[in-house]
Amino acid sequence: MKPISKKLNNLFRVAGIVYGLILLYALFLRRMGHGNALTYTEYLKYMSNFIPFMSVYNLVTAPFISDYDILNFLINFVGNILLFIPWGFLLPLYFKSLRTFKRFIRTTLISVLLIESVQLFTMLGSFDIEDILLNTVGACIGFLFCKKLFFAETQT
Repeated sequence: MKPISKKLNNLFRVAGIVYGLILLYALFLRRMGHGNALTYTEYLKYMSNFIPFMSVYNLVTAPFISDYDILNFLINFVGNILLFIPWGFLLPLYFKSLRTFKRFIRTTLISVLLIESVQLFTMLGSFDIEDILLNTVGACIGFLFCKKLFFAETQT
């Protein structure tokens, strides 16, 4: 492991706090206060997706695709990946036990599944298997970047 300066360590701590607040807002708080006219059963029906890549299928098979549809798809697809890159970068820096890929991926999958479930049960979001996959991809990108930058084996 390459040594991390105290100044850089403090920067990562602040970044972690800011990222945590952004994540909290993006995943839960931005939907608070928005009334939902659906019953819980209707909410489950319309706000959950258990089929991987259903949005890709819907986009490709739609008879007409507007610019809005494409933009919405890209924002969701890329946004879910980008949102979790800092997760993958910061977690191994904070927790030594998460510096192995096996532990990191297990913790990430459980956390993202928990986040999606809380969103569904509180009606503050939706349960989407694609979000789980894309969030995990983003976290893995961040993890690999962190490993390369700080935990790469030095050649002598």
